[in-house]
Amino acid sequence: MVRLRTFIDPIKYGVATGRIKVLENKLFTRHRVERLVEADDFSDQLRILAETDYGGFFENVRTIDDIEEALHKYLAKVYDFLDELTREREIISFFRLRYDFHNLKVLLKTKYKQETGEHIWSHLGLLDVPRARDLIEQGMVDELPEVYRQAVKESMHRFEKERDSQQIDIVLDGYLYKLLHGLAVSQRNDFLQDLVKIFIDLGNIKTFLRAKNLRRKKDFISQALFDNGSIDKGIFIAIYGEPLDSLLEQLKNTPYAELLRVVFREGKKVDLSTFDKLVDNFALNHAKKARYVPVGLEPIVGYILAKESEVNMVRVILTGRLNNVPKDKIRERIRDLYV
Repeated sequence: MVRLRTFIDPIKYGVATGRIKVLENKLFTRHRVERLVEADDFSDQLRILAETDYGGFFENVRTIDDIEEALHKYLAKVYDFLDELTREREIISFFRLRYDFHNLKVLLKTKYKQETGEHIWSHLGLLDVPRARDLIEQGMVDELPEVYRQAVKESMHRFEKERDSQQIDIVLDGYLYKLLHGLAVSQRNDFLQDLVKIFIDLGNIKTFLRAKNLRRKKDFISQALFDNGSIDKGIFIAIYGEPLDSLLEQLKNTPYAELLRVVFREGKKVDLSTFDKLVDNFALNHAKKARYVPVGLEPIVGYILAKESEVNMVRVILTGRLNNVPKDKIRERIRDLYV
């Protein structure tokens, strides 16, 4: 299989990988990030962005909502470009599906009056969100695209049975991870399959920690964990009633041990905001391995993760400035860089 891939990859990904290698040189460096943080004011930040390919998207940006809209349009352009470059819909779908499932969460929680807001839809997915909204509101779930249909049905059933909006998140995340796992397996690519395992492992760790913080019952954790990670979910279930240190003991020989040591606080509670940043850094550090692959799917996947991380970094810096967040606090929120 390795010899076959070695022969096929230059043909299949040669042009795309070459373009990606050039684009990597335009990713934000630590120097540019520091310039953005140290800029005198918001207008100065926009002038710095004007030197980059973000510039055209930020010409009339004034508010936090404007920032969000500009970043959405920018990232949509990145996805469209990569879709055209690779000509393999499955690869871009792998990433855009996450936004579709985010939108389904919003639509279902809106339906059940758990939250409101078209303003929190994402336009980065592949789902026709207004049509999906109408179908869900009218009870015509069978008219949804097949890939989402059963996930929505089960989410609605679980919520209506337990009246707990977190069940919507659990069910939809479970279906999303199954889809991502299936797409990764279909590509027969170890790097992509390992990435999905990391997503699932970190999702399970966070679910475990959040449930401990909220003192949820064991039966909740039993149904909230996901399959197909590198860590058997049975481990989390078995130690759920034990002190928090038990998790670190169980995972001490895994890549996640150091991450857990950082977020544990006095052995009683975990700072989940710190954990979120470390999770993003962990996934990005895995993605960095792709830079050393000369030709293949890996550099494309790595570049997508790098751009998503970069977009989030721009969001943190610009919104922080508009909200008068001190520069040191903004720096604390910035994730690692790909280059």
